[in-house]
Amino acid sequence: MGVITMKKLLIRGGVPLCGETEIAGFKNAALPILYATVLCGEVSVIENLPRIRDVLLTLEILKAMGAVVLFIEPHTVMIDTRHALPCRSPDGMVSGLRASSYLLGAELGRFGKTRAAIPGGCRIGARPLDLHVLAFTALGADITCADGAISATAPEGLCGGEIAFPTPSVGATVNAILASVMAPGKTRITGAAKEPHIVDLCTYLTACGAKIDGAGSGELLVHGGKRLSGARHRLMPDMIEAGTFLTAVGAAGGEILLRGADERHLASTVTALCDMGMQIGSTGEGLLARRRGGLSPCRLIAEPYPGIPTDMHPQIAAMATVADGESRIADHVFPGRFGYAAELCRMGAQVSVSEGEITVLPSALRGAHVSAVDLRAGAAEVVAALAAHGRTVITESEVLERGYEDLGRKLTELGATVEG
Repeated sequence: MGVITMKKLLIRGGVPLCGETEIAGFKNAALPILYATVLCGEVSVIENLPRIRDVLLTLEILKAMGAVVLFIEPHTVMIDTRHALPCRSPDGMVSGLRASSYLLGAELGRFGKTRAAIPGGCRIGARPLDLHVLAFTALGADITCADGAISATAPEGLCGGEIAFPTPSVGATVNAILASVMAPGKTRITGAAKEPHIVDLCTYLTACGAKIDGAGSGELLVHGGKRLSGARHRLMPDMIEAGTFLTAVGAAGGEILLRGADERHLASTVTALCDMGMQIGSTGEGLLARRRGGLSPCRLIAEPYPGIPTDMHPQIAAMATVADGESRIADHVFPGRFGYAAELCRMGAQVSVSEGEITVLPSALRGAHVSAVDLRAGAAEVVAALAAHGRTVITESEVLERGYEDLGRKLTELGATVEG
């Protein structure tokens, strides 16, 4: 289940994109659903699974717990968790993956106990687990944190309860759902995240026998304690990959078809990009996007769904460098997520960051040596490189494999000049 690692990505910009590409399954839906298979204790089949580093690492964690994992097709995996056991996840694997926090809710829900290393992931600002702890405590769990790990037990067993999040959190909402579907009684989750991948998780769990009301709204009602079975589930398309390709054609110009992309998941992003001058529309096959003329500047805020996703703000900022005027983009989810700004400056971008907002001025981008400081920062550098004059070398580009499958190949098929 290995994946080829890129150390360096070379892109020669200035060429409009043209053609079509297939959008993969959504990483942010895949990871919680893979951990949710632990709850079922049976066999599940997950289709449209992206072969990316975070997914493959998650499967290795499940195998270390005793699960049987088998790819029956290139993007379809069978997972048998009947013999999985808790508290066996390797610290080295868990600490490198932010979404491994979902292991806590899955193990606690099925086994009544859990222990996992404090999860890692991209350095994009503070990402505390306080809301996760709030959810587990509301269900009757005792939480301890020591020696770089989080442990939880439910001495009296989990039971339904009231979970009120003061602010929406995707990760905490996922863990609240994972733990509560196995807890006898009803659990009401208010202030829940509304993202499409939360809905996808609920769809999978419902197919397994769970009863969850309100998916996609800010209030969920989980009827817990029902016996779960395995299920076959097809993951939703990756709205962030689709959005990244939209900004790529926005920056470089041209026309592309994104097969499988769903505009409903991308409504705020599509609206923002169309306001900047792109033409984007749904077809029976996906999304058709083109940019022929100039771009207008933007004033945007990244915020919880249905707002502009925080995972899209760096790519939109990169696209805004070729707009005809000053753009401003704030991030209310991760206000410190501007590590990419210094790298764009190396390419000639006129950008500045102040108090959780980036200001982007019209820029004459040129190729340069830059570093992918995190997953979406690397994506922003790719977008900028496609619009730049000359060759850009992106080092540490293996981080892109955490969220994009065959990115270089897909860009090449769209007419870009990419090596690495």
